[in-house]
Amino acid sequence: MKQKLPAFDVLVDMARNDPQSLENLRRRLTNKVIQSASTDEQRRRLEGLQFRVDMERKRARSPLAATIKISEMMCHSLADLHRSMVTPLVSEVTDEPEQSATVLSFPGASED
Repeated sequence: MKQKLPAFDVLVDMARNDPQSLENLRRRLTNKVIQSASTDEQRRRLEGLQFRVDMERKRARSPLAATIKISEMMCHSLADLHRSMVTPLVSEVTDEPEQSATVLSFPGASED
């Protein structure tokens, strides 16, 4: 799966002078990552994530706007991951804790 990227200066030149080649490289590398997923479920999740990224890129008014939106998506995903690691699983927490008590009577208490 490992593929050596062109040098940074080459990528910059591609972006300026041949953006379609750069896009083709991006798609080819992305597809390699997706196809190398170890399970079908992981592959489907990666395909879904790539679909969301592609849609955000299409909806954005500029490349900078797309970058910001995709960065926000990553931050939200990281926050969700953090939250899942620091809070207990919902299945481990019951809706109402079991309560039991023994009622004791005190000697000498007057009943009205």
